[in-house]
Amino acid sequence: MGKPVFIARQASHPKGLLGWVVAQIMSRETGWENKKAIDLLDLEPGQSVLDVGCGHGASLETLAGHVEHGRVAGIDPSAVMVGVAQNKTRSSTIEIVRSEARDMPFEMAAFGAAMSVHTIYFWDDPVKELREIHRVVAPHGRFVLGFRSSRDERFVSSAPRAVYHIRSLEEVEALLGAAGWIIEDIAHDQARGALFHWAACRPG
Repeated sequence: MGKPVFIARQASHPKGLLGWVVAQIMSRETGWENKKAIDLLDLEPGQSVLDVGCGHGASLETLAGHVEHGRVAGIDPSAVMVGVAQNKTRSSTIEIVRSEARDMPFEMAAFGAAMSVHTIYFWDDPVKELREIHRVVAPHGRFVLGFRSSRDERFVSSAPRAVYHIRSLEEVEALLGAAGWIIEDIAHDQARGALFHWAACRPG
């Protein structure tokens, strides 16, 4: 049975009390995907790192632990998610900004690394977002995109097309290339019935 559209829209852009509830559920369900993305970033102390679509913010404290005194920032378009993330981190060293991924308030090459997990389904024209991430990542930086694809039959059958843009793995690879990214590796894993991919990239 597919996910109700009103719930899917909350996953895309949480609003109100229901959005807050969805944020708590997502915080518990997406930990392994975020952890793998962080591992693939291969971070070092002192680096600057950005989580694009940080949502509930659970990854931000982990990122801060990896870079120690480096810069950690997260952006999300949802005011509810930004509020949840701010309450979760409670750290003055982590910057959380309400922003769309296609137009972020950061200078060029501001970060040595960036990640974005469970976001590409909600981007109508992903090349715009991927190019903006490319803009804010330094030339020798690293970017990890985490996503489910059309190879995941369970995802395809449950996600409403009115909200989710489900693309093939090959389509996502092409979008990354069109945005100027060079894919160095793609990892795959399956847990709790979900097939997941992580594309580790560098700026082209």
